[in-house]
Amino acid sequence: MINNNPSVTQKPKNNMALSAIFQRMSDCYRYLGAEERFRATAYSNASKMLADMPEDISVYATDVKSLAGLKDIGISIAEKIIEYLQTGRIDVFEQLKKRVPFELLELIDVSGLGPATVRALYEELGTANRQTLIEAVESGRLKGLKGFGKKKIDGIRRALKILKPAKRMLLEDAQRIANGILEEIKKITGIQKVQIAGSLRRRKETIGDIDIVAVAPPQFRKRIVTHILNLPQVKQVLASGTTKISVVLKEAGAQVDIRLINDYEYGAALLYFTGSREHTILLRTIAKKRGYRMNEYGIFDVQTGKRMAGATEEEMYHFLGLRYIPPEKRLGENEIEEAKLQTVSDSGK
Repeated sequence: MINNNPSVTQKPKNNMALSAIFQRMSDCYRYLGAEERFRATAYSNASKMLADMPEDISVYATDVKSLAGLKDIGISIAEKIIEYLQTGRIDVFEQLKKRVPFELLELIDVSGLGPATVRALYEELGTANRQTLIEAVESGRLKGLKGFGKKKIDGIRRALKILKPAKRMLLEDAQRIANGILEEIKKITGIQKVQIAGSLRRRKETIGDIDIVAVAPPQFRKRIVTHILNLPQVKQVLASGTTKISVVLKEAGAQVDIRLINDYEYGAALLYFTGSREHTILLRTIAKKRGYRMNEYGIFDVQTGKRMAGATEEEMYHFLGLRYIPPEKRLGENEIEEAKLQTVSDSGK
């Protein structure tokens, strides 16, 4: 882990919550089609501005005009900021969630799936979330669909982690290879923090591929992606975007998946992409029982969409009423039971 320039600071909670909501609103508008592209861009820009803003947005919320004077904040978005600060929710966002199959939005960032493709898959096959897409891919239902050749389907399989590598690596070999690529990523300007995730972080005896989570502000990502794709270790590019890169390395044919995230999502992303799958399912079940939704972006209130936790793994566990569980012990129910705090009933409220 490193702290490179620009410096890492804990972002104000209002900014984090609104940034997450506006990004989800942008995704909703992207899904709804080209006629909503201007709204999608506007909310995405507002999300990025809030994510980078050091002071709490509430200090500008004396009136709509004061907020609207900020970069990337117009009258309409300013009104929604004030609505959120006053009520903890944004009515337009609640309405959007009724128009869009909300769990589907996470698929927009999957390699090979743009908004139009995701929408077509939902309308043709009913793939409403990652699991139903996995089931559709594995059952062969994508074959024969217009625009879905073998190459594209294989790309989706890799992105969804259901195309298994030809050969697994021993832990010590995977660690050495991962450390090598990690050192190269650390050198790139704009990388704030970087950490190995996945089964390698859980110290499994054999490793299928290497997962890396890196904090990088959105304005640096295009250059960061270009830099990574041109590293001498890279043999083949499987996918590249502003949030995820998948490459095959020359050494051992190792696949490396790199996620580029915001600093306030670091804990949530690290927890989600470290796994195990069974462990994260148990955590999501706990969150759901308490009225929250948990994913790689954080823990959110189901009713309001408000982001409750996600900056660190410790914050995520404590919000759910659990002691921190080390990666190598993230297995099943026994570890969850042992990690429960004495006062779990209100620990996350």
